[in-house]
Amino acid sequence: MFVYSKKIIRFTHKIQEIVGRVISKEIGLKIHGNRFYDRKGRCSYPIRVMIYNQKRELGYFDPSFYELGFHECLIHASEEKLTQLIRHELAHYMTFINHGEHVASHGIEFQKFCLQMGWKEAVSRATFCLEIEDHPLDLAESQIFRKIKKLMALASSSSPYEAEQAMLKAQDLMFKHNIESNALDGLDEEKFVLKRVIKQKKEDAKMSAISRILTTFFVMPVVHRGTDATYLEILGTSDNVEIAEYVAGFLLSELDKLWKQAQKQSGLKGAVAKNSFFRGISLGYCEKVESLKKSYYPEMNRSLLCIEKKLIEAKEMAYPRLITSTSRRRHCSKSASLGESLGRNMNIRSAIPPSTPFIGVK
Repeated sequence: MFVYSKKIIRFTHKIQEIVGRVISKEIGLKIHGNRFYDRKGRCSYPIRVMIYNQKRELGYFDPSFYELGFHECLIHASEEKLTQLIRHELAHYMTFINHGEHVASHGIEFQKFCLQMGWKEAVSRATFCLEIEDHPLDLAESQIFRKIKKLMALASSSSPYEAEQAMLKAQDLMFKHNIESNALDGLDEEKFVLKRVIKQKKEDAKMSAISRILTTFFVMPVVHRGTDATYLEILGTSDNVEIAEYVAGFLLSELDKLWKQAQKQSGLKGAVAKNSFFRGISLGYCEKVESLKKSYYPEMNRSLLCIEKKLIEAKEMAYPRLITSTSRRRHCSKSASLGESLGRNMNIRSAIPPSTPFIGVK
C-alpha cells in the first residue's frame, strides 16, 4: 500500500535527488527532467519513486512500472543508509535494463554491476543490512471496516426490504464516518494511501464500471497501465481504501453474474450489449447513492465537497502527470436501461478480501 502526505512528498523529493545524483555522478548516465538515458543515449527511462508501508522489504524495483519503492520507515534513516539502499535498488534497475527481467534477483549480473560501480557489500546486501525495527505493520481491520462488512453481509438477505435497508445503512455509515473524519482534520497531517486492487490485460467496460461505483466509497479510482498489464488503483484514506478494495472484489464476479441473468431474461448478447449493461449498472448505482446523499445530508454538502476536494489534491500528489483519454464506443440502449435498473437496486453483499496485493484477471 503506497502512502502520500505533504511530509512524504518531501521525503520522495529527497530520494529523487539522491537517485539523480547516483545516476549522474556514480553510474555516469545523462539525466533530463525526471528521466535518464542509457549509455548510447537512445532510450530513456523514468525516475519513479513510490513510498509504501505494508511490505517487509525496505526497498524494491518493479519493472512493470519502472518503479523504485522505499518503505515509509526509512524517513527516519540516515542519509548514508538511505543512499546505500537507493544504490541497491538502482543496481536492480540497471540489471533489468542490461539483461531483462529473467535473471536471478541477486545473481551474477547484479553482483557484477555493483562491483563495476565500486559498491561493496554495504550496497549489494543493503536490503538485508537495514531491518524494520520499532515500526510494526498494522494489518488489523479497522473498526469502520468491520461494521461495513457486517452490514454488507446482511445485504445478502432474501428479503428485498432487509437487503435494501442494510445497503443504505452501510452507505449512511460511510457518509457519517467521512464527515466526522473531515471535521477532525487539522489535528494531524492527513495521510492518503494508494493500492492496486485489480490487474488485467487491458481496461474494459467492467473495470470502468467498478471504478465508477468505487467513487461512492470516498476513494479516487485511477486506471494505470503498466508494461505488462492494466491496473485499477484506488487512492484515499486507509479506512476507505480498505473498504473499496473489499467492494471491488465483490463487484468483479457479481457484475458477470448479473450479465448472465440479464442474458437469460432478456436475450441480450454480444460485446456492445454487455459493455452498455455494465455502464448502465454503474450509472444506476451512482444515481441511487447521490439521491441518498441529498436526502440524508442536505446540510452536509459543504463537508462532502471538502472531502472531494481533498481527494483531488491527493490525486495531484500521487499522479502529478496524469493524462486522461476518452474513446468512442458503441451503445445498446436496451442493455444500458436494464443495467441502470439493476444498478439502482444492487446491494453490495459479503465479499472475500483478496489475499494478494491485487485481484488478477486473465
